Amino acid sequence: MGKRIVTVTCTILVVFSMLLCNTSAETGNGHNNPSEGLTINQTDGEHFIEYLNLSGTSNFPASELSWSIYEISQGVVNNGDPINQSNIFEKVTIENDVWYWEVSIFVGQFNCTCDFTIKHQSQNHHHQRTILVYLGESNHFPIIESIPSFQLPSDAYDVVLNYAVTWPISEGESLAGLNISMFKAEICQYSGEACVSNSFSVELPYTVSDDGLYVIQISQEEIGLNDGNWLFDIVFKDSFLRISNLHSKVLTFDTNPPNVTIFGDQNITEMSQTIYSILVDDGYDSSSVAITWTLTNPDGDTRALFGSEIIDDYSAKISFNESGNWSINILTIDSVGHYTRMSHIVAVENTPPVIAIDSSEELATDMSFDIANDWYFDASGSVDTVNDQLDLMFQWYLDDSLIYSGNNLTQSVLSQPGSYELKLIVTDDDGDSDEHLISLTLKQYSETNQDASFSPIILGSISVIVIILLISLIFTVKKSNGDFKLPKWKN
Repeated sequence: MGKRIVTVTCTILVVFSMLLCNTSAETGNGHNNPSEGLTINQTDGEHFIEYLNLSGTSNFPASELSWSIYEISQGVVNNGDPINQSNIFEKVTIENDVWYWEVSIFVGQFNCTCDFTIKHQSQNHHHQRTILVYLGESNHFPIIESIPSFQLPSDAYDVVLNYAVTWPISEGESLAGLNISMFKAEICQYSGEACVSNSFSVELPYTVSDDGLYVIQISQEEIGLNDGNWLFDIVFKDSFLRISNLHSKVLTFDTNPPNVTIFGDQNITEMSQTIYSILVDDGYDSSSVAITWTLTNPDGDTRALFGSEIIDDYSAKISFNESGNWSINILTIDSVGHYTRMSHIVAVENTPPVIAIDSSEELATDMSFDIANDWYFDASGSVDTVNDQLDLMFQWYLDDSLIYSGNNLTQSVLSQPGSYELKLIVTDDDGDSDEHLISLTLKQYSETNQDASFSPIILGSISVIVIILLISLIFTVKKSNGDFKLPKWKN
């Protein structure tokens, strides 16, 4: 009984130990948490004859992953269909929210230089990783990959290109035999869509850096290229005359700043809306130029154009709301950093005000009013440009003396009878003015008319009285028989 207990105990311990070992081995088999969302453990250039065995990790479920194999052709840009593809993996494990995957693909039927690509694509994410693999025994050639360069060209060169080269090394080949190699390029002037000149072939000299990159330095002068966009179709040929894949690169050579010409009126009136346009010539077609418009007013303040003022990059519609000298400023920068500044001076002439007067009676040069009635001269209808309209100043003069400031002159200012020579001057905030003369007569028409109406009555009354007196005198004389006796005085 005791032996059975010991045996069972030992068996349990052995099984437990084996489980621990398996767990430790599986955990420590290169399964570290990846720093990227999708990785491949193998490197470029590995050779597989019958089975392609690869592994990697992802931060996404393996059910969202798919892989493809694309054959690379020599000297052309590859965009064909995959020769094999699937979303099936040989083994998938999960640890700490990381998916570890493995594939084992039969490739015995392939002889190619190929890309293996694994993708993760969902509604919110897209990740892709690709490595170069050599499958089978033939159709293998070097592959070039452009590496971004942060190195500034030397004084003798205009462009620096860096390439990593992956070699197909087999048992019968040796790296020592790969010293004679070259980069070649087919070059043509490029419009952005197609070549616009005949292409020609040149050999591109190179050096190998300490980190194994092939460094090509391209001189515009040595190749004999004019300013412009040039398409370089670059291939690498090794000492076994194997041609690599093709890498296309559009290079811009530009030694001069752009020329800018500005078109538009230079003398206009205030608040006029004028269209200005520019012509930019960078010396070659399809040049890429950034254009910035600014406007400086007579006070020296500079601003960018409003969206309502911009028609397109090369034209603008501008209104000048202040008299004086304005400056339209154009900054153009081409694709290599050359820039040109141009200014177009516009002299803006102020528009003077125009007087418009309304009156209590029809307006004329000579005006007459009864001082007993209300009268007025209203100049509020005078016009000027929108920016000056609210700041117009109205001044009324009598014999060159200012008697009132305001747009409405009434009897409250002039109330005595008499003749007056009035002058109205309307001035805007730029000092320009307009004036208007009025001859004004103020009379007391109501008193004069009253005297004139009473005069006939008075005269008629006096005449009647005189006639009555004469008639009375005549009757008196007749009644006394016509005798006229002097009275006698008694002592």
